[in-house]
Amino acid sequence: MCFIIMQYLKVPAICFVLLLAGKTIVSGAGLSDAGILVGATAEVGSDTKEGLFNWKDAQKVQSVIRDEFGLVQTTAYPAWGVWTGNAQNPKVFDFTDMNKVIDWAQSNNKKTCIHLIAGSGTYFPEWFNTGNWTTAQVEEQFNSWITAVVTSNGNSTKVDYWNVVNEAFTWDGNYWPDSTQCRWQQLGWEDDKSGLSGSAKVYARHPVYIRKAFEKTRALTSAKLELRDYYIEFWDDSKKARAFYQLVKHLKNTGAPIDAVGFQGHFRLDKTYDWSKLNRAVREYKTLGLEVYITELDYGDDDQIAPAKASQWTPQLDEAQSTGYYDLVKASVSAGVDWICLWGVADNTNQYWRMGQHALLFNEQYQPKKAYESFKQGIVDGKEAVGTVNHLKLSGRKRSREMSAYAEKMKVYTISGKCIGTVSANTIGSVTGRLSHGVYLLKPMAYESRPGKRTVTDYMFVHQ
Repeated sequence: MCFIIMQYLKVPAICFVLLLAGKTIVSGAGLSDAGILVGATAEVGSDTKEGLFNWKDAQKVQSVIRDEFGLVQTTAYPAWGVWTGNAQNPKVFDFTDMNKVIDWAQSNNKKTCIHLIAGSGTYFPEWFNTGNWTTAQVEEQFNSWITAVVTSNGNSTKVDYWNVVNEAFTWDGNYWPDSTQCRWQQLGWEDDKSGLSGSAKVYARHPVYIRKAFEKTRALTSAKLELRDYYIEFWDDSKKARAFYQLVKHLKNTGAPIDAVGFQGHFRLDKTYDWSKLNRAVREYKTLGLEVYITELDYGDDDQIAPAKASQWTPQLDEAQSTGYYDLVKASVSAGVDWICLWGVADNTNQYWRMGQHALLFNEQYQPKKAYESFKQGIVDGKEAVGTVNHLKLSGRKRSREMSAYAEKMKVYTISGKCIGTVSANTIGSVTGRLSHGVYLLKPMAYESRPGKRTVTDYMFVHQ
């Protein structure tokens, strides 16, 4: 089966789509054109770390992001050159690098995300973690830090997504044991309002800074606000997965302005995963009315925090990685994940993270790997699986009354060629079948002859 999608297309970077035996070939399309928002994490860069400006292949990084990604995430880690004050003069910050990335992304029409605002002491200066602060002083610094990072450079309106709290839990699902490991916990604790009971209720109280961080950030921006952690990607009854879900329910029930949850998504080829549990986790949070993001995706051949090593890559690992990326992306997308962001662009370009593990979609020469195609196909195949349509939007400015000039009814196809229902041209918002957000094909079933109207074969529409 082969259709050529022809006219009224306003889908960026898609020149045409051929549907061949259920496989999709997209000419001129990047990763974000496959059906959901896909991003890459990028920083200014250095001699030892990939980036947009100060890295040896900075121009290649820029080129790949322009062509492939719709989102740029960058970091605001206070411990590494951002919170430049000291115990005697704490309210001093340097957002130069962060803002340079944000401005580049905005000038290239990319959505933006900043990671992070509050959370684990790992990301905050040692002098702040260990200082002898009163609770009033901690709260003052809390408010000044959030205000500074959100309002710098006009980012309160430039940035689309804020990772408000990152790693509120330790690896095993406990809250941090003392204030030196998460200074913000000194602000106190509040009773659980999750409404959960039994084993689903892990904690009787939660750190109050988490709710306050969302409230303070919301007072400064209308962007999407996200809670993020790791080892919570699977609905597997682990303590951390249960604790994270309970915290989300607590925040929702206290009226905290949380919009989304983020699964970090650092995966290993020496592990076996049950992707149905990832699918279930996404769906559970979507049921709460939240967006769900995979925020730091990579898939290497070793522990993600292992020291840098010499490459041990093989064709077998390449094949396993390709399969793994396909399975995790399809599971995420079919459950309704809103965006996926890679933790970098090219393999082995960060001396401090997964060096030698070949964990990303592009090789060291910034060429797409086998995993790249599998990732994209995972999106395409995942888009066929879920969601009920309420409203459809034709790309361009076509309206249902104009569509009725061509045909009374049309069949609806996914971009992989599967027919999933019919639609009446004069009731374009009602479709028989189950669809997700994405790009679809309308194929006329019966034409009406209208003088002065041009007959066409197929239309593309975008459901957003």
